Amino acid sequence: MADSAEPLDQGPGSDDARRYSAFISYSHGDERFARTLQRRLETYRLPRQLAKRIRRARLKPAFRDSDELSAGHDLTEAVRAALAQSDFLIVICSPRSAQSAWVGREIEIFRHLNGEKHILTALIDGEADQAIHPALRRRPHGRATEPLAADFRPGAAGGRMAFLKLIAPMTGVALDDLVHRDSQRRIRQAGVVAAGALWVTVLLGALTIVAFTQRGVAVHERNKAQALVGFMATDLRQKLRNSNNLDLLTTVNNGTLSYYRGEDLTHMTDTALQARAKLLQSMGEDDERRGDLDAARSKIEEAARTTSALLAKAPGDPQRIFDQAQSDYWIGFINWREGDGAKAKAGFQAYAARAARLVQINPRNDDWIKETAFAANNLGMLALRQAGDPRTAERQFQTALDALGVIARHKPDDRDVLSAMANKYAWIADCRRVEGDFAGARANREMQHRILTDLSAKWPRDMDVRGDLLGHDLAMARIEIAEGQLKPAIADLEVGHSAALDLAKNDPTNTDFRKQARMFELFKAKAWLTMPAHARPADSVIQATLGDCSDPALNLANAEIGDFCAVLTARLLQDRGDAAGAAKILATMRRRAMKQHDVLTAHWGIDLADETPAIQVAATDGLHR
Repeated sequence: MADSAEPLDQGPGSDDARRYSAFISYSHGDERFARTLQRRLETYRLPRQLAKRIRRARLKPAFRDSDELSAGHDLTEAVRAALAQSDFLIVICSPRSAQSAWVGREIEIFRHLNGEKHILTALIDGEADQAIHPALRRRPHGRATEPLAADFRPGAAGGRMAFLKLIAPMTGVALDDLVHRDSQRRIRQAGVVAAGALWVTVLLGALTIVAFTQRGVAVHERNKAQALVGFMATDLRQKLRNSNNLDLLTTVNNGTLSYYRGEDLTHMTDTALQARAKLLQSMGEDDERRGDLDAARSKIEEAARTTSALLAKAPGDPQRIFDQAQSDYWIGFINWREGDGAKAKAGFQAYAARAARLVQINPRNDDWIKETAFAANNLGMLALRQAGDPRTAERQFQTALDALGVIARHKPDDRDVLSAMANKYAWIADCRRVEGDFAGARANREMQHRILTDLSAKWPRDMDVRGDLLGHDLAMARIEIAEGQLKPAIADLEVGHSAALDLAKNDPTNTDFRKQARMFELFKAKAWLTMPAHARPADSVIQATLGDCSDPALNLANAEIGDFCAVLTARLLQDRGDAAGAAKILATMRRRAMKQHDVLTAHWGIDLADETPAIQVAATDGLHR
């Protein structure tokens, strides 16, 4: 119910007509959480800019019956009065509250008095099917539904985000805007300023010192420090990742990791070790995106040692299985990026096995179902790129798409699920293109584009979505080239190149958009080389576009880009009649290509041997391994 980027109106009736911002409905066994939530609601201050917009900085008091009903002589009338005087009902969902007749009655009364859309849910324990009260599933029209819940469960990596999912509809502020402003404010409160935009570790350092030096407040201050670490490693990180600013992410990562420096790992709690491992995995991911595979491997392997040790202590713990699965995935992925197909496959298969184990433990957990989808996707990627088997690959991608579809049926607005589904359509489209089914490739790319366009409209600042849209545009131009529609392809490639350069200006340290810009250039050169000689630009223009293929700066230190450039240069030389020059260029890159690439290259899925049909067979021998 609260999981929406769109603001609701601020409760039934006028803002001043009611006494309470929310009525908190809960089971006695969840009183501790209810008390904490009440305090957080009543002490939360909106970020200044948002407070100015809605002309108030705080919520009204929240009602919790153990505090408010002690003097009541007629509990039923007191509850009715409190429900009638509350803008929202927040139901704390757990297996205990799901069995509470009192909670059910409060839901029914509030719904009767104030309507459906002002009921919010906070999931704190158990799975949704066990924790959501039956009264929440029953709607006046008789149709059963499962409400969206702010997920406060331990290990859900969303404590701060879950809280903001309650605050957003209660204040009438869009969730995306609230998260953005709240993140900015919390970073300023952390006390760090870096290069015109950054913040991170001063408060952490102070809290850490206090936590270790003042016995009387050690536990309290250490918990505060760990809460800030958790925020920076999860909620803040996700927001900054969507902005695609790797400098920002690096500063936050280093600031968060500084909390652990100097600590004896043997004295850290399992919870702290899990958090540290997750942080190292995140830092490894950022290093990979930056192109520093050595640094990425170092962090991923260190995280894997921790997750493996923790899993050995509790082999049946789903969270620890999940954490180790992430290590398996990243080890596989880094090996794949480095061209070690055998180790990549071993890592992905280990990841798939753990994902299957998680679903075996709880078949209705959406997070675990997503893991099986991601695992199938990885195996499909290997089948397509490593083995050159598009039919087997498509079966894996369809398996992944089907799994995600199960989740999408009851979570139709889940951004991550929709983004993943768009990705699967893209992979299926690549399979169809490799098989020569260009109509099927187009149809799947259109499905991808439809989803991404909707996501971009809802989250216009999400740079991952904008990057995926660029990938779609490049892929459509490749289909046009394969179909012989060269002029439309060139026009689309020029538009895509400009768009990629514009995005790259936003974050010069992030090479992803610059790599995409370079690939738009290279495929334009390929389209020109596919034309008859009389219809294409002068060789000097094509050569200027290709540039020096051995220049690491031009190719962004990416072997795949450099090798594709070399193949295209060889084709240009062959067309000029310089077969020896073409063969020499290919011979220079052949040995490296045998080590770096499978049947199709890792990132862009290019068949380097197929790109050189007119060049001597001896020169291309060995481009496939």
